[in-house]
Order: sequence, then structure tokens, then C-alpha cells
Amino acid sequence: MKDVRTLLTDKTIAQLPTPEEAWYLARDTELKGFFVVIGKRKRTFAVQGDLRRGGKRVSSIRVSIGNTSEMSTRAARGIAKQYLTQISKGQHPKEPERCDQARADHPARTKVAVSDVTLKEAWQRYLEAHLIRKGRSERTIGSYRDRAALCELA
Repeated sequence: MKDVRTLLTDKTIAQLPTPEEAWYLARDTELKGFFVVIGKRKRTFAVQGDLRRGGKRVSSIRVSIGNTSEMSTRAARGIAKQYLTQISKGQHPKEPERCDQARADHPARTKVAVSDVTLKEAWQRYLEAHLIRKGRSERTIGSYRDRAALCELA
């Protein structure tokens, strides 16, 4: 199904048809970047915006807000405004959460700052910890090696 544009309210979200396959988006006409992802089993509020740093677009990010069965559209719209404001200021709305979660999941990795690792060291770690350990073919490893060499040249 194609994406839908409508004024998102609790009533309109409840009336949106459930897709037969995959999912689709219902975008809000009032607040740019605010939408609902309509899937087979659940409907989720989310926002999307361009993350800019130094006046240049770094990336386009999507951030989920919550399930439509657990919060009202009004509450989700308020959170969406906050998230979009943070995105427009060049901040990822959930960045502190993501960093805290990463530290909790991998306490040993927090000892090394990202800037202390060179591309060559990162490649060597990936080669040993993933490619060789997982038994990847020599052709696959060679392909990755070529890509890493190209990155070093750039």
C-alpha cells in the first residue's frame, strides 16, 4: 500500500486499514516529519528529520516514539515536536540513551575512545573477530580488504 497523508488523530489511526503484506506510513499533514508506521500487528508513532551539523546534512534519521495502543496522538505529537526540535539543532533525540545502552551492554568497549582507533586497527579487529571467526571465504575477506584499502586512500 502507498503512503497516506492525513491529519493524524486517534480516530483516523484506528480507521486506517491493516496492510496485507509488509507495512506503510501514514504521514501527518499538520506536523511535518510526524507519522505512524502501520504494520500487520502494531502501529507505531515516529518522527523523521534531517540531522545537520555545521550547516550540512549529516543523515536522515527516524526515531520511534511509541505504540499507538499505549499513548494518545496528542501525547505523541508533543514528544514529536520535542524530537524534531532536537534534530533541527543537530542532536539525536535518543543519543544519550543509545550511548548508555552501549556502555551497559559492552563495558569493556568503553575504555577505548573512538578517536584512538585507526581504520587499520579497526579493520584488523573486524578481520579477526568476525570474518575469520565466522569462517568467511577468502574471496569475501579479499573483497572487504579492498574496500578497507579504498577508505584509507580517501
